[in-house]
Amino acid sequence: MKKLNNKGFSLLELVMVCIMIGILTSIALPKYRRAVDRARVGEALSLMRSIYDSCERYAWEHPVDGDRTCWKAVSTENGATFENLDIIVKGQFVPDSGKKQWQTKNFIYTLTGEITYPVVAQANKGVYSGAKIKFNGQRFSCDVSDANAGEGKHACEVWGESTWD
Repeated sequence: MKKLNNKGFSLLELVMVCIMIGILTSIALPKYRRAVDRARVGEALSLMRSIYDSCERYAWEHPVDGDRTCWKAVSTENGATFENLDIIVKGQFVPDSGKKQWQTKNFIYTLTGEITYPVVAQANKGVYSGAKIKFNGQRFSCDVSDANAGEGKHACEVWGESTWD
């Protein structure tokens, strides 16, 4: 009898390869999403520090009652807005915010005028929508009190808040 020359893969081999690819994907995809989320937050932290520094420069050039702090410059009616700051941010003003809110692809940045945290970034899309990062010039803080139910409550944990300082 003549022996056939089998040069292909059997159906069982193809199914096993598909199962292995599926298992590897199910392990890697959540880790990839977490890494992407952390990268977005890293970008937000860097931008918040730049916004705060720019606000401090504005306050130094335009003191309010002798006070040269960012929160005081922002809290006055004619004070610092994103339009006045010497920083360029990709994005747009949030309508009706008095030019104190700037929206980028992932966050809305706000100049609050509060002494505790004058610069705040709020996630504006995805499962962490509503979670906030606050900055006072020295320390970042995470706040999920306004976050959506579900994953939004875990934003600080996923974003790695413990590594911010």
